Amino acid sequence: MSETTQGGAAGGTVDGAEQHRAGWFELFFDLVFVVTVSVLAQGLRGDPGPAEFGTFLVLFFPAWWAWANLTVTVNLFGSASPRVQGMLLAAMPPLGLMAAASPAGLGNRAWAYALGAAWVRLVLFLIWFGHARRPGSPLPLWRPLLYCLVPAALWAVSAVLPSGGRFAVWGVAIAMEMALLAIRAGMGTAPYERMSVEHLVERIGLFVVIVLGESVFTVVVTFGEHFTAASGATALFSFVVAAELGLIFFVWGTGAAERGLSRAQSGRATEVIRDTVMYLPFVLVCGITVLAAALGTAVAEPHGVLPGGAAWALCGGLLAFYSANAAISTRYGDGLRQVLRWYVPCLVLTPGMLLPAVLLLPAWGAVACAAALVFLLAKLARWHTRNGPVPG
Repeated sequence: MSETTQGGAAGGTVDGAEQHRAGWFELFFDLVFVVTVSVLAQGLRGDPGPAEFGTFLVLFFPAWWAWANLTVTVNLFGSASPRVQGMLLAAMPPLGLMAAASPAGLGNRAWAYALGAAWVRLVLFLIWFGHARRPGSPLPLWRPLLYCLVPAALWAVSAVLPSGGRFAVWGVAIAMEMALLAIRAGMGTAPYERMSVEHLVERIGLFVVIVLGESVFTVVVTFGEHFTAASGATALFSFVVAAELGLIFFVWGTGAAERGLSRAQSGRATEVIRDTVMYLPFVLVCGITVLAAALGTAVAEPHGVLPGGAAWALCGGLLAFYSANAAISTRYGDGLRQVLRWYVPCLVLTPGMLLPAVLLLPAWGAVACAAALVFLLAKLARWHTRNGPVPG
C-alpha cells in the first residue's frame, strides 16, 4: 500500500518496492512501548545480577518480537485501512498487559503476561489470515495458522500450566515462529520485494528513539530525586553518552541501513532483511536499555563505586550496542576490514580503559570515562566516513 493511500505524500520506489512514511497512527501505537521499556528497565537499576538480566531478556524479547511482527505487517499492508487500524488498537491493550505483568512476569503474574502475548498473536493472525483469504493472494492459509494461531494457542494454554511447563511452552512457541520465519515455503521472496525500505528504517529508528528517550528520562528523573552537584555532573556525562550513541545511529546508521536494505532487497537476500529487521536490532536496543539503567544508578549514587551489576551493565551495554552495529554492517555487505576499523577500538578500549575506570573510580568518574570513550568512537566514525561505511 503506497503512502498515497495512507493520507501522506507518496514516495518513490526502489526496484518496484513501494516507499512510504510512518503515520501518526503508528506513532500512537508505539506509546505502549514507552511503558514497556520503562517497566522492564526498572528491574535493572541498582545492582542487577544474572537473574535480573535473564528476566529482562526473557520478558523483553516477546514484546520486541510482537512489535517487529506488527511493524512488518503494517509495512506490507499499510495503516490507513480502518481494519488494520482497528487491529493495531486491539494490539495495544495486550502489550500494556504484558508491560504491567512484567515486574512479576516470571512469577505470580506470568499467566497475565502469557495471555497478553497470546492476544497479540491472535491480532496478527486476523490480519494475515484475512489477507491470505483474498482471491489471488500468494500467501497460503497454513502460514498464518502455524505462525500466528498455533503460537497464540500455546501462549494461552501456558497461562494455566505450572511454572516449569509454562516456560517450556513459551520456548516452543517462540522457537516455532523463528523456525517458520526461516522457512520460505509458500512465501517465496514476494513479501520481501514488497517491503518499503524507507518505512522499515524509520520504524526501527523510532523505536531506538523510544529507548534513548527512556535513558534520558531515567537520568533526569533520578537527578531530580538526588539534586546535588555530583549527581548533576553525572547526569550531564550520561546525557553525552546518550547523545553520542544517538548521533552514531541517526547521522550515519540510518543512511547505511537504507542503503544496505535496498541492496539486500534488490538482490533478494531475504535472510539479510530478516536478520537486520527482526533479530539484530533487539541486541542494539537491549544494549541501550541496560546502559540506561546503569547511568541511572550512577546518577543516584555518584560518589560511590558502581555496584558490580551496574558496572557490567555499563560496559556490556556499550559492547552490545557496537557489536549489534558491527553485525548489521557486515550483514549489509560492508567489508570486514572496514567494520573492524571502528569495532576493534571498541573491543580494546571498553575492557582496557572503561572497565578499570568503572571498577576503581567513583560513579561520576566512571560515567565521565564512558562519555569520553563514546565521544572518541564517534570521532573515529566521523573520520571513517571519508573512507567508507560506518556503524549502523
